[in-house]
Amino acid sequence: MRFHDHHFHPLGYVSMVTGLELSDTTDFADLVSRIERAAASTDGAVIGQRLNDESLRETSLPDRHVLDQAESRRPVLVYRYCGHIGIANSRALALAGVDRTTADPEGGSFDRDESGEPTGVLRESALQVVSDALSSHTSGPSQDEIVAAFESLTELGIESVTGMVSAGEPMWCGVGNELSTLISVAPELPIDIGVIVITESADQLVNAAEQLAAAPGNLQFGGWKEFADGSLGGHTAAMYEPFFDKPNQLGVLRLRPGHVESMARLALELGGDVAIHAIGDRANDEVADFYEHMIGQGAEPGRLRVEHASVVTDSTLRRFADLGVTLSVQPAFLASEEEWLEKRLGPDRMRLAYRFRSMAEAGIKLLGGSDCPVEPPDPRTGIEAAVARHGINPEEALTRAQAEDLFRAPG
Repeated sequence: MRFHDHHFHPLGYVSMVTGLELSDTTDFADLVSRIERAAASTDGAVIGQRLNDESLRETSLPDRHVLDQAESRRPVLVYRYCGHIGIANSRALALAGVDRTTADPEGGSFDRDESGEPTGVLRESALQVVSDALSSHTSGPSQDEIVAAFESLTELGIESVTGMVSAGEPMWCGVGNELSTLISVAPELPIDIGVIVITESADQLVNAAEQLAAAPGNLQFGGWKEFADGSLGGHTAAMYEPFFDKPNQLGVLRLRPGHVESMARLALELGGDVAIHAIGDRANDEVADFYEHMIGQGAEPGRLRVEHASVVTDSTLRRFADLGVTLSVQPAFLASEEEWLEKRLGPDRMRLAYRFRSMAEAGIKLLGGSDCPVEPPDPRTGIEAAVARHGINPEEALTRAQAEDLFRAPG
Protein backbone atom coordinates (compact mmCIF):
# COMPACT_ATOMS: atom_id res chain seq x y z
CA MET A 1 0.00 0.00 0.00
CA ARG A 2 1.21 3.47 -0.90
CA PHE A 3 0.46 6.14 1.67
CA HIS A 4 -0.50 9.81 1.77
CA ASP A 5 -0.04 11.83 4.98
CA HIS A 6 -2.76 14.49 5.05
CA HIS A 7 -1.16 16.67 7.75
CA PHE A 8 2.63 16.89 7.66
CA HIS A 9 5.16 19.64 8.44
CA PRO A 10 7.93 19.10 5.85
CA LEU A 11 10.58 21.39 7.32
CA GLY A 12 9.64 20.49 10.88
CA TYR A 13 10.34 16.88 9.94
CA VAL A 14 13.71 17.85 8.47
CA SER A 15 14.54 19.73 11.66
CA MET A 16 13.66 16.64 13.71
CA VAL A 17 15.86 14.40 11.54
CA THR A 18 18.86 16.71 11.36
CA GLY A 19 18.73 18.44 14.75
CA LEU A 20 18.52 17.78 18.47
CA GLU A 21 15.69 15.25 19.04
CA LEU A 22 14.60 15.05 22.68
CA SER A 23 11.57 12.77 22.82
CA ASP A 24 13.28 10.11 24.96
CA THR A 25 14.87 12.55 27.43
CA THR A 26 14.53 11.14 30.95
CA ASP A 27 14.94 14.15 33.26
CA PHE A 28 16.33 17.66 33.55
CA ALA A 29 19.90 16.40 34.07
CA ASP A 30 19.66 14.35 30.88
CA LEU A 31 18.28 17.40 29.04
CA VAL A 32 21.20 19.53 30.23
CA SER A 33 23.66 16.89 29.09
CA ARG A 34 22.10 16.62 25.64
CA ILE A 35 22.09 20.38 25.13
CA GLU A 36 25.73 20.57 26.22
CA ARG A 37 26.70 17.94 23.65
CA ALA A 38 24.73 19.68 20.91
CA ALA A 39 26.29 23.05 21.78
CA ALA A 40 29.76 21.53 21.55
CA SER A 41 29.13 20.32 18.01
CA THR A 42 27.36 23.28 16.44
CA ASP A 43 27.69 27.02 16.03
CA GLY A 44 24.92 29.49 16.73
CA ALA A 45 21.69 28.79 18.54
CA VAL A 46 20.86 25.34 19.88
CA ILE A 47 17.37 24.21 18.85
CA GLY A 48 15.79 21.11 20.38
CA GLN A 49 12.66 19.28 19.25
CA ARG A 50 9.96 17.08 20.80
CA LEU A 51 10.66 17.37 24.53
CA ASN A 52 7.88 15.52 26.37
CA ASP A 53 7.48 16.86 29.91
CA GLU A 54 5.01 14.08 30.73
CA SER A 55 7.75 11.48 30.36
CA LEU A 56 10.37 13.42 32.34
CA ARG A 57 11.07 12.29 35.90
CA GLU A 58 10.04 15.78 37.05
CA THR A 59 6.77 15.61 35.00
CA SER A 60 7.03 19.35 34.41
CA LEU A 61 8.52 21.73 31.89
CA PRO A 62 12.04 22.99 32.61
CA ASP A 63 12.63 26.72 32.84
CA ARG A 64 15.31 29.06 31.55
CA HIS A 65 17.54 28.35 34.55
CA VAL A 66 17.70 24.66 33.65
CA LEU A 67 18.68 25.52 30.08
CA ASP A 68 21.19 28.08 31.33
CA GLN A 69 23.00 25.27 33.15
CA ALA A 70 23.66 23.68 29.77
CA GLU A 71 24.45 26.81 27.75
CA SER A 72 24.35 30.43 28.88
CA ARG A 73 26.44 32.21 26.24
CA ARG A 74 24.41 31.17 23.21
CA PRO A 75 20.65 31.09 22.72
CA VAL A 76 18.81 27.82 23.35
CA LEU A 77 15.23 27.11 22.31
CA VAL A 78 13.55 23.78 23.07
CA TYR A 79 10.17 22.86 21.60
CA ARG A 80 7.69 20.79 23.55
CA TYR A 81 6.70 17.86 21.35
CA CYS A 82 3.32 19.44 20.48
CA GLY A 83 5.11 22.38 18.84
CA HIS A 84 2.86 24.90 20.62
CA ILE A 85 5.05 25.39 23.69
CA GLY A 86 8.74 26.21 23.92
CA ILE A 87 11.38 26.92 26.54
CA ALA A 88 14.06 29.55 25.99
CA ASN A 89 17.22 30.13 27.97
CA SER A 90 18.10 33.57 29.32
CA ARG A 91 20.25 34.44 26.31
CA ALA A 92 17.41 33.67 23.89
CA LEU A 93 14.98 35.79 25.91
CA ALA A 94 17.47 38.67 25.92
CA LEU A 95 17.96 38.51 22.15
CA ALA A 96 14.17 38.64 21.74
CA GLY A 97 13.92 41.59 24.14
CA VAL A 98 11.68 39.66 26.50
CA ASP A 99 11.79 40.74 30.14
CA ARG A 100 9.38 41.48 32.99
CA THR A 101 8.06 44.57 31.15
CA THR A 102 7.21 42.68 27.95
CA ALA A 103 3.49 42.35 27.31
CA ASP A 104 2.04 39.01 26.25
CA PRO A 105 1.44 38.89 22.48
CA GLU A 106 -2.06 38.37 21.11
CA GLY A 107 -2.82 34.65 21.14
CA GLY A 108 0.01 33.66 23.47
CA SER A 109 1.79 34.25 26.75
CA PHE A 110 5.12 34.25 28.58
CA ASP A 111 5.01 32.23 31.79
CA ARG A 112 6.23 34.32 34.73
CA ASP A 113 7.48 33.57 38.20
CA GLU A 114 6.09 35.11 41.40
CA SER A 115 8.18 38.23 40.90
CA GLY A 116 6.95 38.74 37.33
CA GLU A 117 10.13 37.60 35.58
CA PRO A 118 9.71 35.39 32.50
CA THR A 119 10.44 31.75 33.32
CA GLY A 120 11.42 30.98 29.73
CA VAL A 121 8.26 28.97 29.01
CA LEU A 122 6.61 30.32 25.86
CA ARG A 123 3.04 29.53 24.88
CA GLU A 124 1.56 29.78 21.39
CA SER A 125 2.38 33.11 19.68
CA ALA A 126 4.95 33.96 22.38
CA LEU A 127 7.01 31.09 21.00
CA GLN A 128 7.09 32.82 17.62
CA VAL A 129 8.42 36.01 19.22
CA VAL A 130 11.57 34.23 20.38
CA SER A 131 11.86 31.99 17.33
CA ASP A 132 11.84 35.02 15.02
CA ALA A 133 14.58 36.70 17.06
CA LEU A 134 16.82 33.63 16.76
CA SER A 135 16.50 33.23 12.99
CA SER A 136 19.75 35.09 12.29
CA HIS A 137 21.55 32.89 14.83
CA THR A 138 20.75 29.62 13.07
CA SER A 139 21.76 28.00 9.82
CA GLY A 140 19.18 25.95 7.97
CA PRO A 141 19.63 22.36 6.83
CA SER A 142 21.55 21.75 3.62
CA GLN A 143 19.84 20.66 0.41
CA ASP A 144 21.42 17.23 0.74
CA GLU A 145 20.03 16.86 4.28
CA ILE A 146 16.56 17.86 3.13
CA VAL A 147 16.56 15.44 0.21
CA ALA A 148 17.88 12.61 2.39
CA ALA A 149 15.14 13.22 4.95
CA PHE A 150 12.45 12.96 2.30
CA GLU A 151 14.00 9.89 0.77
CA SER A 152 13.58 8.21 4.14
CA LEU A 153 9.82 8.81 3.83
CA THR A 154 9.64 6.72 0.68
CA GLU A 155 11.07 3.81 2.66
CA LEU A 156 7.90 4.00 4.79
CA GLY A 157 5.71 3.77 1.69
CA ILE A 158 4.84 7.48 1.68
CA GLU A 159 4.52 8.77 -1.85
CA SER A 160 2.82 12.10 -1.13
CA VAL A 161 1.92 14.44 1.73
CA THR A 162 -0.20 17.48 2.43
CA GLY A 163 2.45 19.83 3.76
CA MET A 164 1.82 22.65 6.21
CA VAL A 165 4.37 25.25 5.13
CA SER A 166 5.00 28.77 6.39
CA ALA A 167 5.31 31.51 3.80
CA GLY A 168 6.77 34.03 6.25
CA GLU A 169 8.54 33.42 9.51
CA PRO A 170 9.20 29.68 9.90
CA MET A 171 7.07 27.53 12.16
CA TRP A 172 10.23 25.71 13.24
CA CYS A 173 13.22 27.81 14.25
CA GLY A 174 16.35 27.09 12.28
CA VAL A 175 14.90 25.95 8.94
CA GLY A 176 14.93 29.31 7.15
CA ASN A 177 12.09 30.40 4.86
CA GLU A 178 10.05 27.22 4.60
CA LEU A 179 8.29 27.91 1.31
CA SER A 180 11.39 29.17 -0.52
CA THR A 181 13.46 26.28 0.82
CA LEU A 182 10.91 23.72 -0.33
CA ILE A 183 10.62 25.24 -3.79
CA SER A 184 14.41 25.38 -4.18
CA VAL A 185 14.81 21.66 -3.51
CA ALA A 186 11.62 20.54 -5.27
CA PRO A 187 13.38 19.06 -8.35
CA GLU A 188 15.25 16.67 -6.06
CA LEU A 189 12.34 15.64 -3.84
CA PRO A 190 11.11 12.05 -4.28
CA ILE A 191 7.51 12.71 -3.17
CA ASP A 192 4.62 14.96 -4.15
CA ILE A 193 3.58 17.74 -1.76
CA GLY A 194 0.29 19.61 -1.73
CA VAL A 195 1.23 22.80 0.11
CA ILE A 196 -1.19 24.37 2.57
CA VAL A 197 0.28 27.76 3.34
CA ILE A 198 0.60 29.17 6.85
CA THR A 199 0.58 32.96 6.77
CA GLU A 200 -1.20 35.95 8.30
CA SER A 201 -0.67 38.04 5.14
CA ALA A 202 -2.95 38.15 2.12
CA ASP A 203 -0.04 39.27 -0.07
CA GLN A 204 2.07 36.35 1.11
CA LEU A 205 -0.75 33.91 0.36
CA VAL A 206 -1.15 35.26 -3.19
CA ASN A 207 2.61 35.19 -3.76
CA ALA A 208 2.83 31.66 -2.41
CA ALA A 209 0.10 30.45 -4.76
CA GLU A 210 1.90 32.09 -7.69
CA GLN A 211 5.28 30.63 -6.72
CA LEU A 212 3.82 27.15 -6.36
CA ALA A 213 2.07 27.41 -9.72
CA ALA A 214 5.49 28.04 -11.29
CA ALA A 215 7.28 25.38 -9.20
CA PRO A 216 8.09 21.84 -10.37
CA GLY A 217 5.09 19.56 -10.77
CA ASN A 218 5.67 17.67 -7.53
CA LEU A 219 4.59 20.79 -5.60
CA GLN A 220 1.02 22.12 -5.78
CA PHE A 221 -0.84 24.91 -4.00
CA GLY A 222 -3.29 23.31 -1.58
CA GLY A 223 -4.75 26.23 0.35
CA TRP A 224 -4.38 28.17 3.60
CA LYS A 225 -4.10 27.16 7.25
CA GLU A 226 -5.18 29.00 10.39
CA PHE A 227 -5.09 28.17 14.10
CA ALA A 228 -8.19 28.28 16.28
CA ASP A 229 -6.33 27.18 19.43
CA GLY A 230 -3.31 25.30 20.76
CA SER A 231 -2.69 21.83 22.23
CA LEU A 232 -4.06 19.62 24.98
CA GLY A 233 -0.60 18.76 26.27
CA GLY A 234 0.34 22.41 26.60
CA HIS A 235 -2.99 23.42 28.21
CA THR A 236 -3.63 25.83 25.30
CA ALA A 237 -6.48 24.01 23.53
CA ALA A 238 -9.59 26.20 23.79
CA MET A 239 -12.06 24.49 26.16
CA TYR A 240 -15.53 25.31 27.48
CA GLU A 241 -14.60 24.04 30.94
CA PRO A 242 -11.17 24.33 32.59
CA PHE A 243 -8.51 21.67 32.25
CA PHE A 244 -8.97 19.02 34.91
CA ASP A 245 -5.37 19.36 36.11
CA LYS A 246 -5.26 23.19 35.79
CA PRO A 247 -8.63 24.53 36.97
CA ASN A 248 -7.63 28.11 36.14
CA GLN A 249 -6.86 27.36 32.48
CA LEU A 250 -9.37 27.43 29.59
CA GLY A 251 -6.77 27.46 26.83
CA VAL A 252 -6.22 30.04 24.10
CA LEU A 253 -8.77 30.90 21.41
CA ARG A 254 -6.80 32.34 18.49
CA LEU A 255 -9.43 32.97 15.81
CA ARG A 256 -9.90 36.57 14.67
CA PRO A 257 -13.28 36.65 12.89
CA GLY A 258 -12.67 39.38 10.31
CA HIS A 259 -9.17 38.19 9.50
CA VAL A 260 -10.06 34.52 9.15
CA GLU A 261 -12.97 35.29 6.83
CA SER A 262 -10.96 37.50 4.48
CA MET A 263 -8.09 35.00 4.31
CA ALA A 264 -10.44 32.04 3.84
CA ARG A 265 -12.23 33.76 0.97
CA LEU A 266 -8.90 34.54 -0.65
CA ALA A 267 -7.70 30.93 -0.33
CA LEU A 268 -10.88 29.68 -1.99
CA GLU A 269 -10.58 32.27 -4.77
CA LEU A 270 -7.03 31.05 -5.40
CA GLY A 271 -8.32 27.51 -5.84
CA GLY A 272 -7.21 26.14 -2.49
CA ASP A 273 -8.83 24.68 0.60
CA VAL A 274 -9.22 26.24 4.04
CA ALA A 275 -7.73 24.21 6.91
CA ILE A 276 -8.27 25.35 10.50
CA HIS A 277 -6.50 23.74 13.45
CA ALA A 278 -8.98 23.01 16.26
CA ILE A 279 -8.23 20.80 19.26
CA GLY A 280 -10.52 21.80 22.15
CA ASP A 281 -14.31 21.53 22.25
CA ARG A 282 -14.78 25.30 22.22
CA ALA A 283 -12.36 25.72 19.30
CA ASN A 284 -14.18 23.08 17.27
CA ASP A 285 -17.51 24.76 17.96
CA GLU A 286 -16.09 28.13 16.87
CA VAL A 287 -14.83 26.58 13.63
CA ALA A 288 -18.24 24.98 13.04
CA ASP A 289 -19.82 28.43 13.46
CA PHE A 290 -17.39 29.93 10.97
CA TYR A 291 -17.78 27.19 8.39
CA GLU A 292 -21.57 27.38 8.68
CA HIS A 293 -21.28 31.08 7.89
CA MET A 294 -18.94 30.45 4.94
CA ILE A 295 -21.19 27.76 3.48
CA GLY A 296 -24.13 30.12 3.83
CA GLN A 297 -22.14 32.58 1.73
CA GLY A 298 -21.57 29.98 -1.00
CA ALA A 299 -18.36 28.18 0.03
CA GLU A 300 -18.10 24.55 -1.08
CA PRO A 301 -18.17 22.33 2.05
CA GLY A 302 -15.69 19.86 0.58
CA ARG A 303 -13.02 22.55 0.52
CA LEU A 304 -13.31 23.28 4.25
CA ARG A 305 -11.16 21.19 6.62
CA VAL A 306 -10.87 20.93 10.38
CA GLU A 307 -7.37 19.88 11.42
CA HIS A 308 -7.34 17.49 14.42
CA ALA A 309 -10.92 17.82 15.77
CA SER A 310 -9.61 16.19 18.95
CA VAL A 311 -12.34 17.00 21.50
CA VAL A 312 -15.77 17.29 19.93
CA THR A 313 -19.15 17.47 21.65
CA ASP A 314 -22.21 15.59 20.39
CA SER A 315 -23.80 18.74 19.00
CA THR A 316 -20.64 19.85 17.19
CA LEU A 317 -20.13 16.40 15.70
CA ARG A 318 -23.66 16.53 14.28
CA ARG A 319 -22.99 20.01 12.92
CA PHE A 320 -19.83 18.87 11.14
CA ALA A 321 -21.82 16.03 9.58
CA ASP A 322 -24.68 18.30 8.51
CA LEU A 323 -22.28 20.87 7.09
CA GLY A 324 -20.38 18.29 5.03
CA VAL A 325 -16.91 19.54 5.99
CA THR A 326 -13.81 17.32 6.15
CA LEU A 327 -12.06 16.34 9.38
CA SER A 328 -8.31 15.73 9.17
CA VAL A 329 -7.48 13.54 12.19
CA GLN A 330 -4.23 12.24 13.72
CA PRO A 331 -4.76 8.79 15.27
CA ALA A 332 -1.13 8.60 16.47
CA PHE A 333 -2.06 11.16 19.13
CA LEU A 334 -3.79 8.30 20.94
CA ALA A 335 -0.50 6.48 21.45
CA SER A 336 1.40 9.50 22.79
CA GLU A 337 -1.45 10.80 24.98
CA GLU A 338 -2.46 7.49 26.56
CA GLU A 339 -0.71 8.18 29.87
CA TRP A 340 -1.90 11.74 30.45
CA LEU A 341 -5.02 12.59 28.44
CA GLU A 342 -7.42 11.91 31.31
CA LYS A 343 -5.36 14.23 33.52
CA ARG A 344 -6.14 17.05 31.09
CA LEU A 345 -9.80 16.28 30.38
CA GLY A 346 -10.99 14.48 33.51
CA PRO A 347 -13.16 11.36 33.37
CA ASP A 348 -16.38 13.08 32.32
CA ARG A 349 -14.95 14.56 29.10
CA MET A 350 -12.91 11.57 28.01
CA ARG A 351 -15.69 10.21 25.80
CA LEU A 352 -15.42 13.35 23.65
CA ALA A 353 -11.84 12.59 22.60
CA TYR A 354 -10.85 11.26 19.16
CA ARG A 355 -14.33 10.11 18.13
CA PHE A 356 -13.33 8.46 14.87
CA ARG A 357 -16.03 5.79 14.69
CA SER A 358 -18.78 8.25 15.61
CA MET A 359 -17.49 10.63 12.96
CA ALA A 360 -17.39 7.90 10.31
CA GLU A 361 -20.86 6.61 11.21
CA ALA A 362 -22.20 10.17 10.95
CA GLY A 363 -20.98 10.24 7.35
CA ILE A 364 -18.15 12.71 7.91
CA LYS A 365 -15.24 12.50 5.47
CA LEU A 366 -12.08 11.66 7.43
CA LEU A 367 -8.46 12.10 6.38
CA GLY A 368 -5.47 10.77 8.33
CA GLY A 369 -2.16 12.44 9.08
CA SER A 370 0.73 12.28 11.51
CA ASP A 371 1.27 15.98 12.26
CA CYS A 372 4.94 15.02 12.00
CA PRO A 373 7.24 16.06 13.67
CA VAL A 374 4.70 16.01 16.51
CA GLU A 375 4.29 12.27 15.86
CA PRO A 376 6.49 9.81 13.92
CA PRO A 377 5.87 9.85 10.16
CA ASP A 378 5.19 6.12 9.71
CA PRO A 379 1.50 5.83 8.68
CA ARG A 380 1.34 2.37 10.25
CA THR A 381 1.62 4.03 13.67
CA GLY A 382 -1.57 5.97 12.98
CA ILE A 383 -3.35 3.00 11.43
CA GLU A 384 -2.60 0.79 14.43
CA ALA A 385 -3.67 3.51 16.86
CA ALA A 386 -6.98 4.06 15.06
CA VAL A 387 -7.72 0.34 15.47
CA ALA A 388 -6.16 -0.39 18.90
CA ARG A 389 -7.05 2.98 20.54
CA HIS A 390 -4.42 2.57 23.31
CA GLY A 391 -7.09 2.34 25.99
CA ILE A 392 -8.79 5.59 24.98
CA ASN A 393 -12.49 5.11 24.16
CA PRO A 394 -12.14 1.67 22.54
CA GLU A 395 -15.72 1.95 21.30
CA GLU A 396 -14.44 4.61 18.87
CA ALA A 397 -12.09 2.18 17.09
CA LEU A 398 -12.09 2.02 13.30
CA THR A 399 -11.83 -1.21 11.35
CA ARG A 400 -8.44 -1.82 9.80
CA ALA A 401 -9.86 -1.12 6.36
CA GLN A 402 -11.26 2.21 7.56
CA ALA A 403 -7.97 3.10 9.24
CA GLU A 404 -5.97 2.29 6.11
CA ASP A 405 -8.31 4.41 4.00
CA LEU A 406 -7.37 7.43 6.13
CA PHE A 407 -3.83 7.25 4.75
CA ARG A 408 -4.45 5.87 1.28
CA ALA A 409 -2.70 7.81 -1.48
CA PRO A 410 -5.11 9.58 -3.86
CA GLY A 411 -5.74 7.72 -7.09
